[in-house]
Amino acid sequence: MYNQEDRRIRKTKKALRNELIELLNEKNIQNITVKELTDKADIHRSTFYANFKDVYDLYSHMEDTVIQEIKDLVSIDYTFKPTAFFHSLLSYVNENRQISRLFLSGNIGTAFFEQLTEMFKDACIECWCKEHNVTNISDEMSHYVQFCFSGGLGVIGMWVAEGFQYPIEALAKILSDIDSNVGKIIGEKLK
Repeated sequence: MYNQEDRRIRKTKKALRNELIELLNEKNIQNITVKELTDKADIHRSTFYANFKDVYDLYSHMEDTVIQEIKDLVSIDYTFKPTAFFHSLLSYVNENRQISRLFLSGNIGTAFFEQLTEMFKDACIECWCKEHNVTNISDEMSHYVQFCFSGGLGVIGMWVAEGFQYPIEALAKILSDIDSNVGKIIGEKLK
């Protein structure tokens, strides 16, 4: 009974997320009503309110879910395999095209993009500290890292906005090359 109920809740939340994404492609979030969303998802309003306070709460839940899923990818140790990391990240983005279009193509506010950049920046700093056996890096190094990942997310955003046309393997190589070159600079500066 518990698993079946859990599955129904997941299915309901997924339907609501999918319909919200569709509506966000048509209009701004402030113009989307719970009634419109629940009608489109064919879900009773009371079911919506059992899970979310309002449309903004659902949107926030979507952001948190994506951030957590990407954090799970980042937490895997790719210290010496940046191409593998970028391939995994691009595969995730490709497998979640609708939500990736929403969050990564520049159509939504910058808060999500900034949160993602900060998460990658922290993971990168942690990785480089381990790799070079240091406890932290200077402000100068933080600027290199910020440039690297803001640019990397910009490239991914461009790929999403252009309809995922560029091959994942080729894009993973480009991002890996950029990461490796910045990594070399960081390594030289930390010596």
